[in-house]
Amino acid sequence: MKRKCCLNLAAMTVITAMTACLTVGALSGCKKKTEEITVYMPDGAPALALAGMMQSDTAEDGVSFHVVKSEEISTVVSYEDEAKNADFCVLPVTAASTLLGDGERYKLAAVVTHGNLYMIAKSETGLDGVLEDADDLAALLGKRGGVLQMNAVPGLTLKTVFTKAGVAYSEWKNGEDVRSDVVNLKGIADIAAEDGSLDCYLVAEPAASAQVKKNGYKIVGDLQKLYGADESGNFGYPQAVLVAKTELLSQSSKSGDFSVKEFLADVEASTKWVVTASGEDIVAAVSAHMDDPAKETALKAPLLTAEVVARCGVRYASAESCKDKVKSFLEEMKTVSAKTVVPADDFFWSGDIK
Repeated sequence: MKRKCCLNLAAMTVITAMTACLTVGALSGCKKKTEEITVYMPDGAPALALAGMMQSDTAEDGVSFHVVKSEEISTVVSYEDEAKNADFCVLPVTAASTLLGDGERYKLAAVVTHGNLYMIAKSETGLDGVLEDADDLAALLGKRGGVLQMNAVPGLTLKTVFTKAGVAYSEWKNGEDVRSDVVNLKGIADIAAEDGSLDCYLVAEPAASAQVKKNGYKIVGDLQKLYGADESGNFGYPQAVLVAKTELLSQSSKSGDFSVKEFLADVEASTKWVVTASGEDIVAAVSAHMDDPAKETALKAPLLTAEVVARCGVRYASAESCKDKVKSFLEEMKTVSAKTVVPADDFFWSGDIK
């Protein structure tokens, strides 16, 4: 996706032309004057999907990558001045459908992660065994579970899984009676601040593995398996999606030499690269693209083993191939949260342009 050198130097030899192009600031025509394509993503597991592209990024390729805090990611698709908004952005599927689901300004180009949520428990206080499938969820009745982001993708997905399995749940707070006929769910702000006294906790990778390594927890449930598999046997659900500006997908003048399809092919290759990459290479790639250079990525190289990265659910699925699954997942989620928005068909890029 590199910009083509376009010097009009008919009278020069090829060697002279190459020399001119390599001279810093020599001629304004050396790099085609098109606007830079901007790509934003939240820190953490979603950034893993594009780490391969960031690892090979150069200052001359016309594409800039920006990693921001997860709580800031929605702002880069919400500016009134459209020019300030990201060209591509990785968002939680719920945020993407709520903010952009009509397909007018952005369209979903791909799903890049399919779930990284795990139940962990202290060996001495948690569940007796591991929850292997949805039939085992009844073992949580009468138990207390801590949930990070109760009203976002983690909590809503957990509630969706319980609902599909016919297992009752209720939100619970310290000091209230623990009910034996439901799973008692408590919203928590930070797993690191918990003492492990609850029966289990729902935590995202790689934070789940950090707790296993440092604080004596064990993984007792894989929410992706508890949700179920698709027709290809892949467990999980659409979690983080890549959206693109509709005008860019429509071959706007901004695109210049930029190819959306080539970019998406690189995204798919990146999701495969990260599975075999070292933790050091992954963290170096993400760190080099923090939007605020003073901030450190939440990703830690020693934790990013092949096993942990595999549990982060990084997998590419085109908009065409995942349209029905995205819509059905959000329809299921709507049964536990009326605020859930199921996007219009026009939100999904057909891939028939450029």
